[in-house]
Amino acid sequence: MPSASRLDFWIFDAYRAEATGLGAFRIGYALFVLLLIAPGHSVYGRFTWIAAYPDVFFQPPPGPMQLVPGVPPALFFEGLHVGLVLGLAALLFGYRTRVASVLVGVLLLIGAGFSYSFGKVNHDVLFALLPLVMAGSGWGGAPSLDARFGRERDASSPAWPLALLALLVGFAMFTAGFTKLIGGWLDPSTHAVQGHLVKQFFTRGRQDLLAGFFLGIENPWFWEAVDYLTVGFELGFLAAIWRAAWMRRFAAAAVVFHTGTLLMLNIAFTFNLIVYAAFMDWRSVTARVRSTGVPGWVQRLGPQAWAGVVLATAAYFFWIGSPLLYASDVVRFTSDLTLVDLLAHGLALAVVAGVVLGRMRKASLNAPGSASVAPPPRRGRPARG
Repeated sequence: MPSASRLDFWIFDAYRAEATGLGAFRIGYALFVLLLIAPGHSVYGRFTWIAAYPDVFFQPPPGPMQLVPGVPPALFFEGLHVGLVLGLAALLFGYRTRVASVLVGVLLLIGAGFSYSFGKVNHDVLFALLPLVMAGSGWGGAPSLDARFGRERDASSPAWPLALLALLVGFAMFTAGFTKLIGGWLDPSTHAVQGHLVKQFFTRGRQDLLAGFFLGIENPWFWEAVDYLTVGFELGFLAAIWRAAWMRRFAAAAVVFHTGTLLMLNIAFTFNLIVYAAFMDWRSVTARVRSTGVPGWVQRLGPQAWAGVVLATAAYFFWIGSPLLYASDVVRFTSDLTLVDLLAHGLALAVVAGVVLGRMRKASLNAPGSASVAPPPRRGRPARG
């Protein structure tokens, strides 16, 4: 296949997905943000703290944020929270999905831009870009209110948005790995991961979970292997984007990788987990939903009633927030980890394990000589008819 044809195939066909599967991911993304990130309430999703800082601390990085003259008042950030929960509630039900996707993405980028302007850049830019990229994917096709009332069609969706998202993820991981490569992570006389562990443990107070256990490991071969594995994995992500199957495997491995980082260094990459989930095969989820069916009273609701449901959902999450946050207040850690971080990583790890076990079971059933044998008839009363 010529190189131009390969590129065309990668952009327009390699990541093709069904609208129903994309719709299931849209619902998962909206629930993830509303329940785990909790705009306006959690430490990750609240931006009103920015208004408390004087303008002298406002030092935006190169980019459009430098056009902002200073720190806006708290009312501005409360309006940002309102817009976020409205957009997320609309995404949850698939109401005006494209507009809601752009709204959520733009507001997340604005919030991130302000939070980055005080000296610390987090790892959540992919999380903010995701709804903007997926706005053109057709993830509002089904199941959604747009499909129900004729604004979207349940049809095959374009593949280029997922290909673009894969490129963004691959490039982000590659730049992280390349920085480590030129920074001496592979120098056999030093152990970079072990050094980070010591620093995080003693200077940042990250002493939860398995940090103490790993601190006691002094085998140089182990730490050098971890350094090589980290750099190789992050560099390999960019090559994995050329095939959707490779990308799914790397995304699953990234969940395991970040869970290991959480256990060892007490650093959570909660935002990235939902980005990796975009490359899952969501068709099995939608198949179960279709087999369950939809209650009749839900099907009888009209457009105005559904608009009220969207507004009520947004009002709930704006005023009350996620119920998971109350559980986080009960369990405290010495580091800045929260119970929500553990829940998110545990859930993502369980999904990966379920997919792997499901594929292993399917492979065993399809293996030669594994044809299913009908069970012997049960003794007792003969069957009727």
